Amino acid sequence: MRSNKVLVTRGPADVPGQSPRGAAAPRESGFANGFADLTEAVDAVAAVDALLASLAASRAVLMESVREWVADQPELFDAPEVDAEEPAGLAPELVERLARVLRMPESSAIALIEESRALVHEHPRTLAALRGGHITHAHAQTILGYTDGLGRSNRVALETRLLKHARSTTPGELSLVARIERERRLRPERPTAAPVVRQAAAARRQRLSASPTGRPTR
Repeated sequence: MRSNKVLVTRGPADVPGQSPRGAAAPRESGFANGFADLTEAVDAVAAVDALLASLAASRAVLMESVREWVADQPELFDAPEVDAEEPAGLAPELVERLARVLRMPESSAIALIEESRALVHEHPRTLAALRGGHITHAHAQTILGYTDGLGRSNRVALETRLLKHARSTTPGELSLVARIERERRLRPERPTAAPVVRQAAAARRQRLSASPTGRPTR
């Protein structure tokens, strides 16, 4: 079987059925003739999908670099307005221009900036898995969403467990696992015994020890 990396990286002139300029040549039975078998065809799609994940990781690193560059040079930008609904420290000009070039609402641009910061500084293992194409961007977003707000030890433990599941589940399936695991970590520990229960047990032991027959006294 030919390597799917070859299928992804080779030039248009090397692709069966295409002219040197990349134009598709006429075929009687379709593009499927360009693959040896279905496994090779599916592997080629998977390779492109892994490349998309890697690009998402690269975008996150670049986005955080841009944010840090802007933050280090406040004299070049207007001072950010303090707003309870926006993360402090983001220059309005940065948010506005990113939203424009990425063709998304400013709220989505802010979310992307914060997601990139979390991946780089708080979730380097998730970032590495995304860069390696082992998980998708949707998996990474699920991990970030369900670990948000947890203490460091719980966050690291949950991230470790979710990364293990992410390699073989859909984002929806991972979300179900994440919800259960997060609730388990947030649930307060059950005390060994409530005060009333402990007092009742102590009183019962006293009655047993005071009875010559070993039976509870009333």
